[in-house]
Amino acid sequence: MPSGLDSQANSYDVIVVGMGAVGSATCCYLAQRGMRVLGLERFAIPHSQGGSHGFSRQTKIAPYIGSPYEPVILRAYQLWRELMDQSGVRDILLTTGFLDLHPDRSFAAYQQNRGHFEDLQHARIRERFPQFSLPEPYWGAYDREGALLRPELAITTFIRLALQHGATVWGNTEVLDWNADARSVTVTTRRGTYTADRLVFCAGPWTGKLLAKLGVRCIATRMSFGWVWPLRNAKAYLPDAMPCWCLTDDDGIYYGFPMMEDVPGYKIGLHWYGEPVDPDAFDRQPNAHDEALIRKGLARYFPEANGPLLGLRTCLYDHTVDDVPIIDNHPELPRVTLCGPLCGAGFKFVPAYAEMATDLATSGKTQVQSDFLRIDRLLKKESVG
Repeated sequence: MPSGLDSQANSYDVIVVGMGAVGSATCCYLAQRGMRVLGLERFAIPHSQGGSHGFSRQTKIAPYIGSPYEPVILRAYQLWRELMDQSGVRDILLTTGFLDLHPDRSFAAYQQNRGHFEDLQHARIRERFPQFSLPEPYWGAYDREGALLRPELAITTFIRLALQHGATVWGNTEVLDWNADARSVTVTTRRGTYTADRLVFCAGPWTGKLLAKLGVRCIATRMSFGWVWPLRNAKAYLPDAMPCWCLTDDDGIYYGFPMMEDVPGYKIGLHWYGEPVDPDAFDRQPNAHDEALIRKGLARYFPEANGPLLGLRTCLYDHTVDDVPIIDNHPELPRVTLCGPLCGAGFKFVPAYAEMATDLATSGKTQVQSDFLRIDRLLKKESVG
């Protein structure tokens, strides 16, 4: 049996299961607070089996002003910048601006926060961002603080800092069994059995299996995205000319990113509910339908970028029935904290969610208001339904 812990006792203050984005951040924050932390990941770190890969993610502030997410996104921005300062890794967050495009000017998310974004009429969009081929009457909301996040780089940075602060982290180590009682928690892997005072689950798309015993329904869905090389004027898709963007369409919400130096091509995807799947048994291989989804958006809105395909990837989203994440202690096991599902749009909030999970595991309450993320809302809904 592989070991590597022969000289150490297998007892910790906190065990974190799942070293994706929020798990790696939680492990880091716990270690920075002086906790003896064990992080466990069934795949390599980082990996492309869940929802924390793909080289780029979006973040923005304006859509969340005036909503319960406002203090969460503001704290997340602060923590992303602290991560870059602490690590010296400056390109985890690249400010590009964020352009939200919608056919209806009364787009609900922006009605309560005027002044936090730039209101762009159709003609102004065409003048400022000629890469977009938009029919009338599209309207745009431009958030100057919008940015591109680097998921794999963020995860590896969180892990490195966690290790430097004394955490123990094991990749390629699947949890085979776990138990929690009034005194402690126990986690069993092929490497051995570990005990701790607290257990934090950051299981991503696998959270549904964890919550099934509570009657809380969560689903995982298969999504895809790809990269193409523009047919002409590739410079127009670089960060100094192209923001991160979302575009509401009858098929869903197309989204994209400026081209990056270390990843060839212009990235585009379709944000929709996806195909429900078992995260342990589905076809991860990209297919012709996946390409057709992005080709449709490119043909409609970016005909000059609709060039050769450079790559397709699949990922998993995870959803609650109300598409609001769960960050809370387990309702029946007070030593267990749940951090997920994050509902397909959680990466931008990752450090704030991780700080909440860390707070719950260490003090039982969060610094940032998080009542809207508690699991009891779903227990009530399920019992009524």
